[in-house]
Amino acid sequence: MATQLVSRPPSLPTAAAAPSSSKPQCTPVLPPPPPLGLPSGHFELIDNSALSYTSVKLRCGVTVQVGENVLEDCPGILDDLNHDIIGCLSVLPASCRQLLRRTKIWINRTIRDRQEKEESIEIYNAAEYQRMRLHYQSYGLLLHEFCHIVHQKALPGGLYNSTVVDIHRIAKESGKYAKVLRRDWALKEVDTDMAYAIVDHKEFFAEISVSFLADFYHERDHGAGAATSMSMATCSPPFVSLAVIERMRQQSEKGSQSSCSGLCRAMSLRRGGRIIPHCSKFFPFTKGQLRRYDPRVYKCFVKLWQCIEGWEDPVGQRCYSCEWF
Repeated sequence: MATQLVSRPPSLPTAAAAPSSSKPQCTPVLPPPPPLGLPSGHFELIDNSALSYTSVKLRCGVTVQVGENVLEDCPGILDDLNHDIIGCLSVLPASCRQLLRRTKIWINRTIRDRQEKEESIEIYNAAEYQRMRLHYQSYGLLLHEFCHIVHQKALPGGLYNSTVVDIHRIAKESGKYAKVLRRDWALKEVDTDMAYAIVDHKEFFAEISVSFLADFYHERDHGAGAATSMSMATCSPPFVSLAVIERMRQQSEKGSQSSCSGLCRAMSLRRGGRIIPHCSKFFPFTKGQLRRYDPRVYKCFVKLWQCIEGWEDPVGQRCYSCEWF
């Protein structure tokens, strides 16, 4: 998400008169918004365009571009990315796997930016990525960004697919996403916020896709009732974020027993060599919850992902292999 990670679309043709040559006229790619929670007037872009990068091939076969001093500051970032890419590949249809495996991933310590990063995924802040991914049970955060690439490449009309635009408008007008649970605010005085999906139709597709592809934690499906009756204790998958676990510990020391305490567990995301299933940071956290909470959006995403499953990648063949496991 915009706090530290962005998928980059190509430059778009202008809406002016047809160009005089066969080469399309392009507008500049706009920079992403400032990190969430930081006033725009206090946000200063950091130019990474002159930085050098080192190509590193991960065990899963994907090559990432590592910026200066990243490995010194965040020594576990390559293991985390390898884990998260494997997780993404495990839930994506065969039609999209080669697309993910050839998508460039750039890793920085701060922010920004070179022309060849178009149609790729850039992690602006490696340390922030490692922290934020835990609210998605790891690979859900990277999956969100890759869903932007899928939206652009695999749906008719690309990023302006009319079905996505229409269902985003309908969902926004329904009011169902104006105030939902968010896992990174668990055990705080306020644990609800406007769903990030409502920002625009592109974020709606990426966010809801993360929920739709999370066909896990079915014991939590029953908690997806009316928005006014939902609670973190009945809806959320277990927490692995150390920040949430620390809040639980502090409450326990004060003698306050939280209803979420049973969901907090300091477990390894690679327990027994197994990938821990992902979820979304914002409610609905899973596919089952989406189906119960918003059947209209769920049915629309069934059709969207059926379309994606039928997509023929013009560059690579379908990838049915599980060699990355």
